[in-house]
Amino acid sequence: MYGYNPYQKNQIQEASQEDILLQLIEGGIVRLKQARDLWNRGEKGRARERRQRAYEIIAYLDGTLDRENGGEIADELEALYAYMLREITTSVRTDDFGCLSDVEDVLATLYEGWKDAVIEYKKEQKAKQMGGYSGQEEHAHVASVG
Repeated sequence: MYGYNPYQKNQIQEASQEDILLQLIEGGIVRLKQARDLWNRGEKGRARERRQRAYEIIAYLDGTLDRENGGEIADELEALYAYMLREITTSVRTDDFGCLSDVEDVLATLYEGWKDAVIEYKKEQKAKQMGGYSGQEEHAHVASVG
């Protein structure tokens, strides 16, 4: 079956919410880069498909925001996602793939920020586990506003 990789499926099933968030953002970056590269090589159909996949990833991230409990971070992420979705929509309307580099830059910045936050979160979780913390008293995931 095309696209079926048991290793990847297992990796996703065992990934934490934080790791899935990072994988999604990274996937968006990869799809945008592929879209621009394919467009420059004249593979317009494949380029449009990759652009659409990036749009779907960003729309998914926007849809998973915890707007009720996410506070200012959720508001800021919502604004960033809206900007990126508008830019991709403009790219679709105008068939201009140049504006995708701005979206790619925003996603790359988000990725770096989330990566740092996830590393810090995992360190805190490990320290709590080593100190006898059961993890049931508090439950705050970085990805809850992802």
